[in-house]
Amino acid sequence: MDDLILDYDEYLDDTQDDGHRLQRKSKRFKHSYAEVAPVPAEVAKDDPQEFRPSFTGSKHKRQWIMEYLGLFYEDQVITDVLRQVKGGKEATVYCCRASPALGVDLVAAKVYRPRMFRQLRNDAVYRKGREVIGEEGKEVRGRREKLAMSKKTDFGQTLRHTTWLANEFQTLQRMYNAGVDVPQPFASSDNAILMEYLGDEKFPAPALSQVRLTSHAAHSLFERLMHNIELMLAHDRVHGDFSAYNVLYWNGKAKIIDMPQAVNPYVNADAFALLGRDIARLCDYFARYGIKANASQFTREFWERHILHRDKTD
Repeated sequence: MDDLILDYDEYLDDTQDDGHRLQRKSKRFKHSYAEVAPVPAEVAKDDPQEFRPSFTGSKHKRQWIMEYLGLFYEDQVITDVLRQVKGGKEATVYCCRASPALGVDLVAAKVYRPRMFRQLRNDAVYRKGREVIGEEGKEVRGRREKLAMSKKTDFGQTLRHTTWLANEFQTLQRMYNAGVDVPQPFASSDNAILMEYLGDEKFPAPALSQVRLTSHAAHSLFERLMHNIELMLAHDRVHGDFSAYNVLYWNGKAKIIDMPQAVNPYVNADAFALLGRDIARLCDYFARYGIKANASQFTREFWERHILHRDKTD
């Protein structure tokens, strides 16, 4: 019943006062692609076939899939949409068949809801000091843009949306290159991100909150995730919403997901508090396995080692 209610709410949300939006072709955002092998000549097509995904879902979700994932199909990054993996208030994740050029069989496509910012609360704490990204994928500056965002005009909402999504893709790229355990990012468009898929074709990787670990696995994973939080900080990012719900667990390994709210500790005045909250959540979760850790001490040590110490040496 809850799923039916969610779908109905999504339908109303995306077809009432914003209904005509999905009837027109979205402005093509400048795609961002991670470095991948070029499409082999035998795979490339001068005239690709019409996009006919195996999974389309409900009527309004079909519009999302055709509009937002169709662009990836046209660019020969995916060949099919197989199933919905996860639905939520902010975004829906789909399992897609990858193009041979990516070197993987499956990829995850995270599609943001067109009106997601109705549900988003208190995002101002994450936007402090952050670059504002426009529809062309470039930084925009000026009083007009800041005023539009503060007044939540249509233009301001567009800026919030593109900046939110761009921040997630850029953070994924930065963290993946730094060796943080995050899904490999492949591409992004105006409303979707294509990244590494965890799981198999039938079953996606569960969230850590749904997994029961052995004592040995719990201790090992706690140390690994704590290492990841410190590694992120060392590369100028704080997750900002870390929890067992934002960690996927598959074949004994974990990947940290959902990073649109990640902040730069050098420009966001609340970064230390957000880091402390991330670490406290991690410690609270693993306390059920008998792991005792002082979250405040970890927070201070990480901050002194990677932020205060660097400030003194620069």
